[in-house]
Amino acid sequence: MAFSRTSMLKLIIYLRPIARYLLIAWLLTIIIVSSIPNIPTLKIHTAKADIRLDYLMHFCEYGVLTFMAQLSFTGNEFKISYKKFFLITVSLILFAILDELHQKLIPGRTYNVKDIASNVTGILATTVFTLLIFRSIRIRMKKS
Repeated sequence: MAFSRTSMLKLIIYLRPIARYLLIAWLLTIIIVSSIPNIPTLKIHTAKADIRLDYLMHFCEYGVLTFMAQLSFTGNEFKISYKKFFLITVSLILFAILDELHQKLIPGRTYNVKDIASNVTGILATTVFTLLIFRSIRIRMKKS
């Protein structure tokens, strides 16, 4: 079953009032999972190389975090100031770096610059995506 663009926008509008709760739950999930010692690295083995899936997981994890954060701080009309948008983005990048540094303290976990790069890429890509989605919702709301 595929979602249409309209049904996705309706879902986002429905989620906005509970986005802060989802954001808090997602932040706690990230902190808890980051604190688990000795998590194995998921890899796909190919004939030429091993492909690490954890970078994709970091990208998606911080993408969801970014979307929930932006959704939490937007108004009823899906408007958010660029100053607030920038502050949220910078705060998420700082959280990503601190989360990775925190893993140095966990047995069997390491600090990895590539993980931070994946986190930041997920944050930035989702920030652009969110701007476009919010704009699309505002246009649809004006038509209604």
